[in-house]
Amino acid sequence: MKKLLLTGAAGRIGSRLIEDLVDKYDLTAADKDCSAIAEWDDRGCRLVTFDVTDLSDCRRLCEGIDTVIHLAGNPSPFAKYDELKGVNIDGTYNMMQAASERGVSRLIFASSIHAVKGYAADEQVKTTSPVRPPDLYGASKAFGEAIGHYYGSETDMEVVAIRIGGYRSLEVMKENGEEPDMRERSTYISKRDLNQLIQKCAEVTLEKPFMIVHGLSDNTFKFMDLTDTKEKTGYAPVDNGFDFK
Repeated sequence: MKKLLLTGAAGRIGSRLIEDLVDKYDLTAADKDCSAIAEWDDRGCRLVTFDVTDLSDCRRLCEGIDTVIHLAGNPSPFAKYDELKGVNIDGTYNMMQAASERGVSRLIFASSIHAVKGYAADEQVKTTSPVRPPDLYGASKAFGEAIGHYYGSETDMEVVAIRIGGYRSLEVMKENGEEPDMRERSTYISKRDLNQLIQKCAEVTLEKPFMIVHGLSDNTFKFMDLTDTKEKTGYAPVDNGFDFK
């Protein structure tokens, strides 16, 4: 079994991803606090607490790992720079540097739609479009893409950056009694679609050592284009934000 490390495993995405990975990989799930995912400790998943701002901690985690899925980060688009620097800037460097040093073959970086969300709502973003973050959170993810390009191009480690859309955003709005507009539907990605895309990125043979892919469901209108993501990874999304009720 391929040895896979999942960081940010107790977060919104990671905690829902474990169930799809645990039977397919020799899985280590890591976070600063693993109490929310303690149930997986007896179900074939190794739980480890770590500090992403500590390079030595990251090196320890990456020892013997084949693939890293790096989800750990501050996910708030309202975060100030001081709240982002330690985890999203320094932490991203730490994980990529540690993974590269320890011989990890591939790192999948959780970028965000916020890296390009500054584009107009009716302008479809390509994977080749320049970054245009509307907030410092998006800028921190653009940094992650840039440093990922460095590691993918200049080291022996492959890097895939996934610009993740509005993860389960419509489910959350429904729970809150809110009605989504076109932009919210066009940026949506469901749990099962994202889980599929992440696994595709972990297994596909890459044409180049660095790749950006877009993480959206098969929405009628897509804020980010999925054409080359589908072609390069075999991603086949099944949900559509415009059909969500």
